[in-house]
Amino acid sequence: MGDHSLCSQASGGKMITINFLNARWPSLNIMILAAIICMAQSADAGRDPDPNIGRQLYQSYCLVCHGPHGDTKGPLAVKLNLKPENLASAKYQKKSISEMALIIGGYERMAGKKMPIWRRAIPESNIEHIAAYIAQIKSTDLRFIGDPRRGRLIFRNSCVACHGSRGKGTGILAKLIGAPMSDFSNPESVKRYSDKALLMIIRKGKDKFMPGWEGTLNNKEIIDVASYVRSLSK
Repeated sequence: MGDHSLCSQASGGKMITINFLNARWPSLNIMILAAIICMAQSADAGRDPDPNIGRQLYQSYCLVCHGPHGDTKGPLAVKLNLKPENLASAKYQKKSISEMALIIGGYERMAGKKMPIWRRAIPESNIEHIAAYIAQIKSTDLRFIGDPRRGRLIFRNSCVACHGSRGKGTGILAKLIGAPMSDFSNPESVKRYSDKALLMIIRKGKDKFMPGWEGTLNNKEIIDVASYVRSLSK
């Protein structure tokens, strides 16, 4: 008897197989479902570890014990009187992403540590994203210290009148008053400003038309907006 499997591929350490012989759905539906699964797995398998995705996952799974910056006790660690490892220490910062992923996944255990074996709960690709974020956890790069998702909401509420919805500098107010605007979607336009300079412009304003937002936005919101502006040219 021939092989009736339409898709068989490792994903997160597990083998997924769709077999026609056991299918109760019409074959067309099975083929469509299998194609979607195969494409999703292939796309995820080819993706490099992304610290921005890792940050979101870290906040969901790790912050509760390791704290927001990896160097303090999170609320659960305080509640249970745990002593989580300092992920911002040299001990962990010198590890490669693959080495850190092995620790998070539970392939390398530390005696006496109450660390979950995360490969039993989340896909290997997510573990690699978290490891990539931990490698950047001490970074002062705006892409990692700010939250572009929150920055996007603030930008839409406060900045689109001049800068436009996609940061191209084509907002209706900019056209009305004849204000020249930077195109944040153009990498060449954005990279001429250092992170420090970009934050200063948002805080204090610049030239004739750019107002300062210090006092209207708090420091965290300003950092989030700057992080979002950086993301527009990616």
